[in-house]
Amino acid sequence: MASSQQDHLPEGPYEEYRGILFPTALIPKECLEAMKTFEIRDDDVVIVSYPKSGTNWMFEVVHEILGGKKENSSPMEPEFCPPGQQPHYIQLRETPSPRLMFTHLHPKMAPPGLAAPVNKVKTIVLLRNPKDVCVSFYHYLQKSPHLKSPESWEQHNKDFFNGKMPFSGDYFDHVLGWWKMRDDPHFLFVKYEDMKKDIRSSVKTIAAFLEKELTDEHLALILNSCSLESMRKTLAESDAWRKNIVRNGMVADWKNHFSAEESARFDQKYRERMAGTGLEFDFQ
Repeated sequence: MASSQQDHLPEGPYEEYRGILFPTALIPKECLEAMKTFEIRDDDVVIVSYPKSGTNWMFEVVHEILGGKKENSSPMEPEFCPPGQQPHYIQLRETPSPRLMFTHLHPKMAPPGLAAPVNKVKTIVLLRNPKDVCVSFYHYLQKSPHLKSPESWEQHNKDFFNGKMPFSGDYFDHVLGWWKMRDDPHFLFVKYEDMKKDIRSSVKTIAAFLEKELTDEHLALILNSCSLESMRKTLAESDAWRKNIVRNGMVADWKNHFSAEESARFDQKYRERMAGTGLEFDFQ
């Protein structure tokens, strides 16, 4: 498989760093190198996810649980460097505590205090079934500035299958890399599908992990502000990067894209990679 991965690489300003492709206009090597010394504080709250797993939804939920403070209202990703702006890791260094941030980095590239925490940082790892992630990633790449649009759904599907996605690389390597921390009390693992089924219970679980008590009024406010309709409105009024994030948010949208052959091939890989891990996903 290693040789076949060289047959097709996404065009555009991508550079490989430790086996993963990154768009140099957004995440230059210097920002990735800076993660080696980026300090994680005791009262940091960090959301970890593979791209297109519902990160912005989780961010809004956590932000509201923490009180909806204005200074934490814009998602900050330490490895990210917006064009024409100061790198996020520098902005975050100057941000007063408590900080709320997110990352799509594989644990091997994450700041040491996050990948192997020794302080009181709280990390929420958001997981989503890989078929829906693949579909959501496809639509995101079609609309995102500075990123190469897929040549076709078929090529995108192959790239995802072969682990050649920008930002995080192979889905299974990324998810299972973080899954190793499932028994560490610094971490809470939440599935996107569970949030879709019962957002109320999910919010309560997240709040308990963050040691935040919610009144009935506060809970109702969170459920309203974090609905799909409210999220669409909020992001539509945001910057260009966030406008294209929320699509339909449905579970099992993969059925509208995967061919029978693509699905069977993916199912086989899923069974092989997930065997014995104790991690399962809802695809329906």
